[in-house]
Formats: sequence, structure tokens, C-alpha cells
Amino acid sequence: MFTILLMLIQQVNEFSTSSEGREYAPPDGPLYYLVLIVSSLIVIGVVYYTVKWFIWPGEQSEDHIKRKILNDES
Repeated sequence: MFTILLMLIQQVNEFSTSSEGREYAPPDGPLYYLVLIVSSLIVIGVVYYTVKWFIWPGEQSEDHIKRKILNDES
């Protein structure tokens, strides 16, 4: 069992360090940077609003579902 595990680790190591059969071209061009910037802004916005609404939910309505649950005396 141990020798099989060692063989698998060796095969993974050889695969991950070899460049045979793979061509790597780093992304280049304005489209790549545009996608990177837009996706980064989306992630930052989602994180901001997630934290903001988690800390300050802002439900002021008296008929909000949380008030019905919290005030339920059954």
C-alpha cells in the first residue's frame, strides 16, 4: 500500500514539473486585463455589500419576517 502511494506521488511530481505536451502562453492583451479588472471590481463589491448587510441589515419594517419570528409567543 505504501509503495503504491509513493509511486502515485512520484507520477504526480513528474507530471507537474514536466513541460512535455503542454504549451504555456501567458495571457496577454487588453481584453485579459479588462476581464481581470472587471472581475476584481465585482468581487470587491460583493464582499463589501456582504459585510455591510451582515453587520447593518437595515430591516426597519414592522411586518418583516424576523419580527414575526422573534415576537411569536406560541
